[in-house]
Amino acid sequence: MKLKSPRIYIVDDDQVVILLHKLQVKKQGLFDQTQVFFEAKKALDSIIPLDSEDQRILIFLDINMPEMNGWEFLTHLQKKIKLSDIKVVIVTSSLSKSDKEKARGFNMVIDFWEKPMVPAQLIKLKEELEDWLGGKTEG
Repeated sequence: MKLKSPRIYIVDDDQVVILLHKLQVKKQGLFDQTQVFFEAKKALDSIIPLDSEDQRILIFLDINMPEMNGWEFLTHLQKKIKLSDIKVVIVTSSLSKSDKEKARGFNMVIDFWEKPMVPAQLIKLKEELEDWLGGKTEG
């Protein structure tokens, strides 16, 4: 089975942060299809219908957002997604140790970064996810 190229989602309520993160993601060549969302609920509504075995999604997620925060987003995502391979990097202004510990409770969360993301973080992530990002499959 040929996997689709991963979709990249940036979910944050701050327009300046979204712009900065989108530029960094583009500069590091991490994207085929980058989508940005200022509201976690809209991002969730976009992701849920995509749930399939050949779908891979990388989400850069803020925690502190109005209406639906990052934790609520992750809880809903974990309940609703059954097939897709989703990886989440939390990108937040929170330096709280309890937030880092809480993030470990979600299997989808692969890293926890302080805002704004920086090139070194993306380069390391790209190296760690090289096979996953490239869509290589076994067999």
